[in-house]
Amino acid sequence: MTAHEYGYQVLPGAALDTPGVEAVLRRRERGLRQGAALIAAEAVLLLAALLFGGPASLLGGVALAVLVPVMAVTAGVVLLWRRARRKERRVMAVYGWQVWPCRAEAVRVASADGERAQGRRWGTAGRIVLLRPDGRSHCSFPLPWDGWEGPKAPQRHVLDEVWFAGDTRFGGMLAVPGGLPFRYVRRSAPGLGQGAPAEDEAARRAGLMPRKR
Repeated sequence: MTAHEYGYQVLPGAALDTPGVEAVLRRRERGLRQGAALIAAEAVLLLAALLFGGPASLLGGVALAVLVPVMAVTAGVVLLWRRARRKERRVMAVYGWQVWPCRAEAVRVASADGERAQGRRWGTAGRIVLLRPDGRSHCSFPLPWDGWEGPKAPQRHVLDEVWFAGDTRFGGMLAVPGGLPFRYVRRSAPGLGQGAPAEDEAARRAGLMPRKR
C-alpha cells in the first residue's frame, strides 16, 4: 500500500467500523426501498388502467405508452443507485483509513472543450491532490465539496489532510479527518501502475479494479 510506503498512518480496522458511518450508509440505502415502492405504485397504476379499459382501449394504450417507459427509467435509476451503495459499503469494508496530506488546486485534465496539445484536448479543473512526503502530487480526485455524506461538511479552505479508504490507482472513499463526512471519489483515468498481489486482490474485492485489468 502506497500510504505504508510513504510512512503515512494507516488506521487499524475497516473504515466501515468508524462510529457513525453505518448510520449514514443505512440512510442512503433507504433510497432503494423508496425506489422499489415507486416502481410498485407505477405497476399498480398500469395494472388498474389495463383492467379498467383493457389493453386495446385508449386508456390502456396511453397507460402502456406512458407508464412502461417511466417504469423502465425508474428501475434503471434504482439499479444504478443500488450499485453505487453496494460499492461504497464494499470499499469501506475492505479498506481502513489512510491519513494523507493534501491540498486543493487546479490541475491539467483531459477535456473535450480544452486546448489541443500532444494529440489530446486539455483543460483545467479543481482537484483534491494527495501529496507525497516531498510535497509533490501523488494523485488527484475531483473536489468533493458538493458530495459529502454525513454531518456538516467542512469549510472549503481548511482541509490540509484527508482520510482515504481505497486504492489510489482507482478511487475509494474520501473523508474529513475523523471519518465523517465522507464521499466516494474515483480517478478520472485509472492509474497504470502494477500493484502487489495483495493490493490487486483487495481492489478486486472492493470492486475498484477495472474488469479488463
